[in-house]
Amino acid sequence: MTLERALCWVHVCIERIAQQHPWVPFRWQLSQVQVVPEGTPAPACTENAEWALARVGLYTDEAEGYYLNCTAPQPAWFVHYRVDTDDDTDARPEVRLVTLSYHEAGRLLDASETVENLPTDDFTARWLAEFAQTHFVPEVKKRRRAASFRGATQRDQGPSEGELA
Repeated sequence: MTLERALCWVHVCIERIAQQHPWVPFRWQLSQVQVVPEGTPAPACTENAEWALARVGLYTDEAEGYYLNCTAPQPAWFVHYRVDTDDDTDARPEVRLVTLSYHEAGRLLDASETVENLPTDDFTARWLAEFAQTHFVPEVKKRRRAASFRGATQRDQGPSEGELA
């Protein structure tokens, strides 16, 4: 995991959790995300655990989302997965995306997708913080003059150049 590549590989484990419910006897729940060397195969899946290998990249246009994650009390991995519910057989979860961006996870949640999170390890948190510090540039807030300070003819024209609406 270096800033030059801004890329790492992780193993993701989603476990089958039994429930005391007549119609839904179990549910799937994210249980583990661990950084692994590139090329390491995912562990074998079992009846109660689905393993996946996922690539996690950091991108400069998501720097604000990474910044929000690394400044949270506990930085987290966000894992998006789907379970094919159209099939009545034993449907297994499929990992679609692993990210460290609050914004990317938020967009998926806004689209009613399943996103779960787990805390990152300290090494990943430091890597993320270093990337965010290098690439995140806070947006400069512009002051807006109150309409009462503008002339009557200027108020009717809308905001002047450089002013927010």
